[in-house]
Formats: sequence, C-alpha cells, structure tokens
Amino acid sequence: MPANDIDPYSSSEGLFECVGCGSRQRAASRPGECPDCGGEVRNIAVSRE
Repeated sequence: MPANDIDPYSSSEGLFECVGCGSRQRAASRPGECPDCGGEVRNIAVSRE
C-alpha cells in the first residue's frame, strides 16, 4: 500500500482553523486572520502533542 493512501497530508498546504468561530480553510501560508469573523487562526495540520 502506498504511503499516500495512509496519510494524504501534504506539507505544501496547511489546514487552518479559527480559534473563535471554528471556520476552517486551506492555505499555503498562515492567513493573518479568519475571513469570517476576523479571529485568530491556528494550523491544525501540526501536531500539538
């Protein structure tokens, strides 16, 4: 089984989530703020352990 079938994550694009409203978006670099509410966004594609 190819590795990309197990984990489809690609480091070329991050997945960001707004801390305030929970809106999610994909982007190549960290967006400055949430386009929906203007809140802080965090990269949820990075492990926080």
